[in-house]
Amino acid sequence: MEIFENKIIKMEIIDEIMHATYKRGMKIELEDAKNIVDERLKMLNGRVLPSIVFDGGVVSLDKAARDYFSSVEGTQGIKCVAIVQSSMFSKMLVNFFLKITKPKLKVKAFDDSNEAIAWLHSQKVNL
Repeated sequence: MEIFENKIIKMEIIDEIMHATYKRGMKIELEDAKNIVDERLKMLNGRVLPSIVFDGGVVSLDKAARDYFSSVEGTQGIKCVAIVQSSMFSKMLVNFFLKITKPKLKVKAFDDSNEAIAWLHSQKVNL
């Protein structure tokens, strides 16, 4: 199993889906976003996979990081994204992110991880 972990995130590839779990209390800035994407691309090694993101309690994501994550460069290696929301604040942050950044790939928010994974598997067929 391929795994990367640092103070902000844990990423692993399970069943051809990139799992990304953000750690509690994180404030993500542009440099953090760039490091996360660099590590993701190393793990993917040329592959393009669907991704599931678990918000463990990110408290802020600055504008530069949001813009980068939704850019062509920031979405490299990702087919589509399911975001599993963990709190009311998380729901507000995800909805704000989706409305403001208008990502160029399919992104859908879920309250349940099983529903999110089922959606990602359905997207493997449709992409």
